[in-house]
Amino acid sequence: MTSYFWPGVAALWGALAAGLTSLVVYVRVDRGRTDLIPLARSSYNAFATCIVAAAGVLMALLIQHRFDVSYVNAYSSRDLPLHFLISTFWAGQEGSFLLWCFCGAVIGLWVYRSAREQEAPVMIVYLATFLGLVAILCKQSPFKLLPPPVPEDGVGLNPLLQDPWMVIHPPVMFSGFASLSVPFAFAIGALWKKRWDGWAVRVIPWALFTFLTLGTAILMGGYWAYKTLGWGGYWGWDPVENTSLVPWLCTAALVHGLFLQRSQKRHRRVNLILACLAFATILYGTFLTRSGILADFSVHSFVDLGITGWLVGILLGFVGLSVAMIAWRWRSIPSMESEEPAVLSRSVLFILGIAVFCALSFVILLGTSAPLVTRLTGNPSQVLNGFYSRTTTPAGLLLVLLSGLVPFVSWKGVTARELFRSSRRSLAIATVVVLVSIVLGARQVMPAILIFGATFAADMNLRAVLRKARNGKFGGAGGYLAHVGVGIMLAGIVVSGVYARSKRVTLPTNQPVKVAGSTLTFLRVIPGTATRKQAMEVKVETAKGKTYYAYPKMYVNSRTGQMMANPAIEHATISDFYMAPQSYDPGQPEQVGRFVRLSKGTTQSIEGIGFTFRDFNADRSAMMKGDKKVLVLTDVTITPPDGSQHDVTLRYVFHMDGRPTEAEEAEIPGVAGSKMRVEAVSPNDGAVVLWMRGISKDPVAEYQAATTESLSVDVTQKPLIVLVWAGFYVMMGGAFLAFLKRTREAHRANVVEAGEIPLGRHVAPPAGQTAPAHSRSQI
Repeated sequence: MTSYFWPGVAALWGALAAGLTSLVVYVRVDRGRTDLIPLARSSYNAFATCIVAAAGVLMALLIQHRFDVSYVNAYSSRDLPLHFLISTFWAGQEGSFLLWCFCGAVIGLWVYRSAREQEAPVMIVYLATFLGLVAILCKQSPFKLLPPPVPEDGVGLNPLLQDPWMVIHPPVMFSGFASLSVPFAFAIGALWKKRWDGWAVRVIPWALFTFLTLGTAILMGGYWAYKTLGWGGYWGWDPVENTSLVPWLCTAALVHGLFLQRSQKRHRRVNLILACLAFATILYGTFLTRSGILADFSVHSFVDLGITGWLVGILLGFVGLSVAMIAWRWRSIPSMESEEPAVLSRSVLFILGIAVFCALSFVILLGTSAPLVTRLTGNPSQVLNGFYSRTTTPAGLLLVLLSGLVPFVSWKGVTARELFRSSRRSLAIATVVVLVSIVLGARQVMPAILIFGATFAADMNLRAVLRKARNGKFGGAGGYLAHVGVGIMLAGIVVSGVYARSKRVTLPTNQPVKVAGSTLTFLRVIPGTATRKQAMEVKVETAKGKTYYAYPKMYVNSRTGQMMANPAIEHATISDFYMAPQSYDPGQPEQVGRFVRLSKGTTQSIEGIGFTFRDFNADRSAMMKGDKKVLVLTDVTITPPDGSQHDVTLRYVFHMDGRPTEAEEAEIPGVAGSKMRVEAVSPNDGAVVLWMRGISKDPVAEYQAATTESLSVDVTQKPLIVLVWAGFYVMMGGAFLAFLKRTREAHRANVVEAGEIPLGRHVAPPAGQTAPAHSRSQI
């Protein structure tokens, strides 16, 4: 029988009970019992309090090193500093679900205060979106206890996650996930109560909040990957990355659609669909990444905890609810109230932009779902990154061109001549920028077109921002400022990606090597400690005479047994100097024998003997007990000349404290007097270096001269990559300005539609009841 830490379990079950109570009471409020509003709110407050209490209990257990709790043991350890110890809260599935619920519970305290006349239907749906997660936590509790004996230390946080971004990235991302429930709840409430415009005014700030939080999380994740993973990029189209990107794109479409509806009373059906679609993509992404379906295709994906059926049920339930409500009310939703817009009008540009956002979302979701779709054929596989590049590039170009036209196109429309007259300056600037890029060496057509579009969009919108500022209306320039950021960011993506220059070099110890205009000298290996990863010290002398020391890192991931590499980056305005370690050779004394490098799954024939490297396996049991070493077991299949096959496992011990590695020698089957051992493992390409002797009758053929200690690195110059981060900051700054403005407008809004009780009017209680002290006029 499974044991639990009952204070945490009681808090979770209390949250489930209080949430269900609040939902039921809100149903009665919606049926006319407005006197029950205080009870509904009190029940919700109890729900939020229980969620906060459960989160507090888990955090206390982590800080107190309660390794008798399974979740604490699985993700924390005594050697973690406080900030990493806190981040273990959301390192696993159960903790991240609880963080999601925590963010949703806190957000809900503002939702019921801001919903006003829409409170009851909105809160019914909003609560329903989180009760499923709470039910999962009650089933798959983070408060399970381990059977005795209690471990002295925990497994610890994956070293790949021991980064400051781990402390702030997940809370920001799950704030965005949680806030997406708000537009969905308002949309379903609008369909339920037939409020076709009031919901849009209330929900614009929440949609912008989601756009801000998910966008910020995407930026954080991109920079985290750029400075940590060593492959020189900031976006790999990983399924987990796409789980936040697709809802963000859908939210961007929703923001534009809501603005269009608010200004022109048009496209109500589109916005209701977009609000439901954005929420559905969050649920679908959660299903993909937490069901174990993508475990073989994404290093970020979680393993299946037995909750796949629950996730499928939640997804189908809310998708079914959305489809049913939209179909039910479709004919009741008012159509366009104004005349058809001109072709060159802001309305048409908005609709085209929304269509492109949706197309992007569909294509990316299709590529992300490839492992699930191909699983049906019995051969699961994923699409290559080229698929995303080919499909998203035209859409990105179209988006920036549309955003560039918007500032100088009115709702009523303009003529082509008027639009050209307004665009001449920006067209000229974009042309000059492209010509300069050609002079500097840019020759490819599509990148040049993208740079032209990005520059055009940035300048057109910058002119609109300045125009607003001159008129004292800078607070209303948020959308234009966000479009400026989009143009800057796209230019940075194109230049830093297409025109990056990379070269792999080997750096012998204390021997200067010239590369990319700089001189690199590998000096020494700095051993790792309990708080610091093993690093390589490289002296860098630039062409301008500047000297600095770079410290790329190479270490063994104690959770997976894999060799990991972190780059060293020297930031500059013009370009980043990016140095990613690839392999380290400690050097060898003069000896008899030969070295063979094998990649996983490959076979080499040496003196008629076949050597096949199958895989690595890491035994981390010693490390879990506090030993700073990793035992790597290397599986090799050997085929001697007689055709027989022999599976051999070679032992290789890597010490985290910098001590020399240990490798046991084994006899090569079928070859008398021979020996072999693992000499080194390569971090990024999953390869092994084997040493062997005695397989040749000619001793001279096996003689190996002494080799020098060396470090192999990829050196990349990333031109203007600073534009990627700067553009994102500008875009988020514009979104924040828009958020502030729309929040003020929603706060002032007093939307009353036909057939509804105006705010401030007294609501008569049912017969035989006393008028409630808390009436609609106070909501």
